[in-house]
Amino acid sequence: MTAPTGTTDNDSPATSGSETAADIAAPPDSPRSRVWRRLFGNPLALLSMIWVFLLVVAWIWPEVLATRDPLKGDPALQDLNLTPSREYWLGTDGLGRDYYSRVIFGAGFAFQSIAIALSIAIGIGVPVGLFSGWKGGRVDRVIMWCNDVLFSLPIVLLAFAVIMILEPSLVNAMIGVGIAMSTRFARLTRAVTLAEKEELYVDAARITGLSSSTILRRYIVPNLLPPLVVQFALISGAIILIGATLSFLGVGANLDDPDWGVMLSRSRTEFRRVGIWQIIPPGGALVFTILAFNLLGDAIRDSIGRDRSSNALTVSKRSSVKPSDRAHREGAALSVRTMDVEFPTQDGKPVQILSGVSLAVQPGETLGIVGESGSGKSMTALSALGLTPAPGQMTRGSVQLDGRDVTSLSEKEWQKIRGKDIGVIFQEPIAVLNPAIKVGRQIMEPLLLHTDMNKKQARERAIELLAEVKVPDPARRMDQYPHEFSGGMAQRVGIAMALACEPKLLIADEPTTALDVTVQGQILDLLMEIQEQRGTSIVIITHDLGVIAEVADRVIVMYAGQGVEGGLADDIFDRPKHPYTKALLESMPSGQHTDRLTVIPGMVPAPSDWPNGCRFAPRCQHATDLCRNEVPELEVIEAGVTIRCHHWQELQSPATEEVGTA
Repeated sequence: MTAPTGTTDNDSPATSGSETAADIAAPPDSPRSRVWRRLFGNPLALLSMIWVFLLVVAWIWPEVLATRDPLKGDPALQDLNLTPSREYWLGTDGLGRDYYSRVIFGAGFAFQSIAIALSIAIGIGVPVGLFSGWKGGRVDRVIMWCNDVLFSLPIVLLAFAVIMILEPSLVNAMIGVGIAMSTRFARLTRAVTLAEKEELYVDAARITGLSSSTILRRYIVPNLLPPLVVQFALISGAIILIGATLSFLGVGANLDDPDWGVMLSRSRTEFRRVGIWQIIPPGGALVFTILAFNLLGDAIRDSIGRDRSSNALTVSKRSSVKPSDRAHREGAALSVRTMDVEFPTQDGKPVQILSGVSLAVQPGETLGIVGESGSGKSMTALSALGLTPAPGQMTRGSVQLDGRDVTSLSEKEWQKIRGKDIGVIFQEPIAVLNPAIKVGRQIMEPLLLHTDMNKKQARERAIELLAEVKVPDPARRMDQYPHEFSGGMAQRVGIAMALACEPKLLIADEPTTALDVTVQGQILDLLMEIQEQRGTSIVIITHDLGVIAEVADRVIVMYAGQGVEGGLADDIFDRPKHPYTKALLESMPSGQHTDRLTVIPGMVPAPSDWPNGCRFAPRCQHATDLCRNEVPELEVIEAGVTIRCHHWQELQSPATEEVGTA
């Protein structure tokens, strides 16, 4: 391996890794408690829940809230069409009946509509969707064809059809609405079932001999509950509106019932004579109730959705960044100095995830960042690219790209750099590629965005890129979808996308982890060939020391968010100085026969569990009281060679077996 003149170094604490940083920063918390906390933390959701709770009370115990009999009018015909007063809070209708009490009792009719329609919709739709999605094939196509035909019919039309067969009433109308709504639940249930039945844990259940009904009950239905809850809330508002509409038209509730639709219908004939107030109480109750259910459904969806999409990257908002006190490496393709990143916790106190991280990679150089999962490798790269995941914040440091300070760029300014000057290769190529878009179009996108090429030129260049990354028959494969590519070929497509605009810097985050050994070697050889041809700088992030040994010129070894050792790759492998680096090398499989593979005891601590002194001390056989009580400073031995250890000089002596006692 060659040793270009660039350097890699780190200062002081840092942490996090491929795991979600917010999860590492916060104390252990159950998904259920997080959902409830997010839900109650949403002001609109909280107001909606209060409104729905009051409606439930009005449904179950209307006498608690109502002040009068909603059906009893004024025999003397004196208190007719009154406006609000102390005696009648919302006034009276044309028969002298208390409007407030009628609105309260009207909640019962609204919830009766929900109960009838949703019972039928869920009772029909969920079993149909489960059966259709689980069976698949021709059975699924026939069932979904029938479902789509029913779905295309207007809901009110189906309600009228049921009323014509039976008789006009709110119950019969809601039977028709429930049948129509069952198509929505069938489609949702089928979609979830189709996705879940392809999961490995379902295959494992099949192998163990579990019946289809047991698998559906234990494995599919629990995953169906969250989207069903959201669907339940959203459709409830629509059912109330449809029920009120049918009552307004005279085919729902009886004309004397305190139903909101009936009240609006009577007000329609009276408001020109007595004023518009007659419309406001039932209309307001209807509007606020539908709005409350819709807002509650949206809030539930958002609260559940954050956990279900926890692997998605949400970029944090920009904040003020304290400048670094260290000079950047001249001529570096990428230079990071004393970068700090913080994440908030439940108690409001920020936890420092990255602290004082520094690195530099020169043009044409390969920098390897290695360490166990949770060491801070991926978070370092993301933060350097302005992609600190929300709610994290970069609070200190400086980042230069090809001599340009990019520390405080806006997201819009970063978008002009990413894809053009910086390319990224991800760990799982199939997951990165959009399954609904042909690979050729996906390769063309950065070319159309960042260059002056037209579609024809971009297509020709995309074919050339596929040929460069050794995809056979590139012109034909341009028009194929990602599922038609193997893992290795999909990774080549990902490399072609990253190289489309000939970036000066290429960041490869675990680019070979998901591939078999033979394909790993091919991908690494391809990266090195591309680097030689284009002079591209590469930062490769991995936990595989074998990969680092094969491709890296310089190496940073990270542990618990700190750079514990940095230097030339040859020196790191032949003459490691830090106990953690030595332990990593000793844990690598070798051709020598041994009874047992060496392992490092324990695991990388989370930020909340960091020890007071050296973070590797609890796992280090050479730890002393000094290690346990004092944080070792990052020592620069020479240009580009760094070490963070109290006893590294003593440990270099062959006669030294152990320093101190446990």
